[in-house]
Amino acid sequence: MSEIEFLHALRVELVRHRGLRPVARRHELFQTSTIEALVGGAFDGDVTLAEILRHGDLGLGTLNGLDGELIVIDGQAWKANADCALIHGSGSAKTPYAVVVPFSPRAPVTLPRLLRYADLGHAVGYRLDDGRRPVAIRVDGSFEHVRVRSVPRQRRPYPPLAQALEQQRVSELHDVQGTMVGFCFAHALEGIEMIGWHLHFASDTRARGGHVLDFTLRDGIAQVDSATALQVELPPPVAAHHSAVADEDALRRLEFDR
Repeated sequence: MSEIEFLHALRVELVRHRGLRPVARRHELFQTSTIEALVGGAFDGDVTLAEILRHGDLGLGTLNGLDGELIVIDGQAWKANADCALIHGSGSAKTPYAVVVPFSPRAPVTLPRLLRYADLGHAVGYRLDDGRRPVAIRVDGSFEHVRVRSVPRQRRPYPPLAQALEQQRVSELHDVQGTMVGFCFAHALEGIEMIGWHLHFASDTRARGGHVLDFTLRDGIAQVDSATALQVELPPPVAAHHSAVADEDALRRLEFDR
């Protein structure tokens, strides 16, 4: 499927905060804001972590002010502080960007030993250029090495994301058991999503974690869930730049060809 055909197969659902559905739907991704807005420095959102967890039990993102890395595993929210130490995320904390899903995976896939980040797509049978639906993924296993990063909270006026990431702090985790969660999005969703693999990690002890820069998996199992739809909540400052959603009650849906 070409990129144009892929886009023509979609209907976009963009909603405001008041239009959020009360319950999650299987295989449906829920997202706050867009990666384009985050890149531009839109680091404040209006959706709480408690609301996020009503829309999915697996996912990732960040907190208002770009305050660390958000990891959602088994319906619990964790925050990787700037030093990559994990703490429980407060339900009242808000997020400028997060993606979650009610995780409903297919049968587990045993991954090759010493799997590297660059080979993950091949190992789970997902190619970024084949135009298929986005996927959510969970990898549980023993890692020889995981390189993770987090960032300190930013202060207003917020800088662009690239400038904020100059302050990132990287931790090297060795011989660690843990879980990676995340998503892979095709090029057709550029501007809405982070293209390619986007993964966050939490150790089994929930002591360390963050945004994954690289990894070597000693052995492990992957579970994959193909998305059927995407709902994007636009905070007011972001929605102001999307004239297509001037009517707050107008819903446009993003559904993926089966």
